[in-house]
Amino acid sequence: MPFAVLLDEDGKAAGIVEMNRLGAVSLMRPKALFTGVRTFARGHHQHRTGPRPTQLGATLVIAPGDELIYIERESFAGDHADLNEVVAALLSRES
Repeated sequence: MPFAVLLDEDGKAAGIVEMNRLGAVSLMRPKALFTGVRTFARGHHQHRTGPRPTQLGATLVIAPGDELIYIERESFAGDHADLNEVVAALLSRES
């Protein structure tokens, strides 16, 4: 099964799928605070923010024919799609 990873350097895809942005409320969520502290404790530090520092990420699975079969938009920094759900979406279209 062919697949690709899109790195949206200019933000065009983020606009198309209506990505979430990081805000003060999302920074104060207990899970976000815990994730931030744990990440910092592991030695990971943000050095350069780039042109869109408040842009959150997303995981999309797009089938042939441009059919969107899975999307998970991050709600806060450190929020990620459940890998079991991503794999299930990929396998649902396996030929």
